[in-house]
Amino acid sequence: MAAVACPGDGPLSAATRAAAAATLSAQAPVGAAAQEPGVSETVQSMLTAGEHPGLTWGRIGDVAADLAPLYGAEPDGLLWFNGTIPLASVERTIAALAAAGEHGLDPSDYDVSRLREQWMALKGGAGSAPDRAMFDLALSVAGARILRAVHNGRVDPATMHWGYEIERKPVDPHALLREAREGRGLSAMLDSLQPPFAHYARARRTLADYRARAARGEPPPVPEPGAVRSIKPGATWAGVGPLAERLAVLGDLAPTDSDAARRSTTYSGALVEAVKRFQQRHGLEGDGVIGAGTVKALNVTLTHRVRQIELAMERMRWLPKLDDRPNVFVNVPLFRLWATDPVSGEEPLRMNVVVGQSLDHKTPLFIEQMEYVIFRPYWNPPRGITVKEIIPHQRRDASYFDREQLEIVASGADSAPALAPTAENLSAVVAGKLSIRQKPGPRNSLGLAKFIFPNSENVYMHGTPAQQLFSRARRDFSHGCIRLEDPARFGEWVLREHAEWTRERIDAAMQGERPTRVNLRRPLTVVLFYDTVHVNSEDVVFFVDDIYGHDKALDAALAGGYPYPVRR
Repeated sequence: MAAVACPGDGPLSAATRAAAAATLSAQAPVGAAAQEPGVSETVQSMLTAGEHPGLTWGRIGDVAADLAPLYGAEPDGLLWFNGTIPLASVERTIAALAAAGEHGLDPSDYDVSRLREQWMALKGGAGSAPDRAMFDLALSVAGARILRAVHNGRVDPATMHWGYEIERKPVDPHALLREAREGRGLSAMLDSLQPPFAHYARARRTLADYRARAARGEPPPVPEPGAVRSIKPGATWAGVGPLAERLAVLGDLAPTDSDAARRSTTYSGALVEAVKRFQQRHGLEGDGVIGAGTVKALNVTLTHRVRQIELAMERMRWLPKLDDRPNVFVNVPLFRLWATDPVSGEEPLRMNVVVGQSLDHKTPLFIEQMEYVIFRPYWNPPRGITVKEIIPHQRRDASYFDREQLEIVASGADSAPALAPTAENLSAVVAGKLSIRQKPGPRNSLGLAKFIFPNSENVYMHGTPAQQLFSRARRDFSHGCIRLEDPARFGEWVLREHAEWTRERIDAAMQGERPTRVNLRRPLTVVLFYDTVHVNSEDVVFFVDDIYGHDKALDAALAGGYPYPVRR
């Protein structure tokens, strides 16, 4: 659908504000009662123009169409006043806007300080009818914006070049603002609109926790290892004290152990185990050795961790309503897959994965439906790999095809006969007249199983003969597809509703002589996701690097303020 506004719209200029204020003054004389036509005209002129001169992000085209009929239905032309008397819900509404940070949003985007200041003046009896009108509409704009933000996110994922081409969850500002005004209040409305996923609730709790830690102050930084390059268990090191203090603040070291460690200069005991826990939570080798990478992660500020959680919550709001059946998430920068039970919030299956290289083979992000599994599959290399890698190898080394179990075929059918790797046939492959496949077996690049969720990017999950990659902390090595650490176990979970497909039968199919396809009775939702923070069902918090730069891009988009292009 069309965007409501263009990116980059910022605060209105001083000249624009002054001109708008002069227009409003002419339409609504100072001292006019709220019931007088000038008040309604003031509001309607701002809605018609799509501009409010009293807001930081004064171009209100993102909500004006929703608010116009709402105001048109009010007898006195205002939503938050009865004549000149403000409603009791005004203060509760401003308080809910001030608590926007609880939802990972910025209260300044909703002009909370300015609204409070204006409210104090109006509540004290000061202010003209135009002042009431401008305040009233400003409060409604802020309310409509935050309702939509909590339900769908500030940013449309399609504008961030994600493949989340989904219908936005409907928001009815009419009913919601009336309920905020007269019923349960805006705070309750926001809670009811937040994503229903357990991992969102866990992230929100974690955000509150890290905000509290940041408010208590940043602990001193951990010094670099220096000339020795790394600190190993048992070493004497002047950085033991700051390390212990920081790990205590982060929750990896018990306070009693921290007190003891800070009185020592020896890196040992509980402190080593705390470093291992920290490393495992931050995508590092959990060996207890303190190198430059560990020190860098340790010294990331609490404020930055808060921002990572806020960005994660924004992306969670992009997700559509998932059904009440288990589904599969892959968090790309975490290099981790987990199956979720949306009812209990449990994660019955977790697994390490390998994803696309960060430089030129990024794994795309989208939501699709898994439809079938193939055990002992052929591998049909993408054309880019075929032309740039496989053909040059064979031309340099005539034994390459035999060694790698590759063959040339005229069609994609499993029964297609193999053709000799002659110079003519290799040229035909380059010309697109023939193709290459790799025979099933333990050397096959897809391993012994692949899991298909049809998509335009031709991305799927599969096994791999390169099991050694799963022992590494950073696992972005693929050409874009997702390699599974244990495809047999994953296949067992995917086919759990197929009683005939026992683990024994899966193992037999993976060791069979030819490919075996199994269609799922019900499609399985697969979500390829990107968050640099994840809180699992045991409330363990993981932070990882922004390997594709998506955090940086989202942070910049949010800094652009309102209105951001969104689909209505």
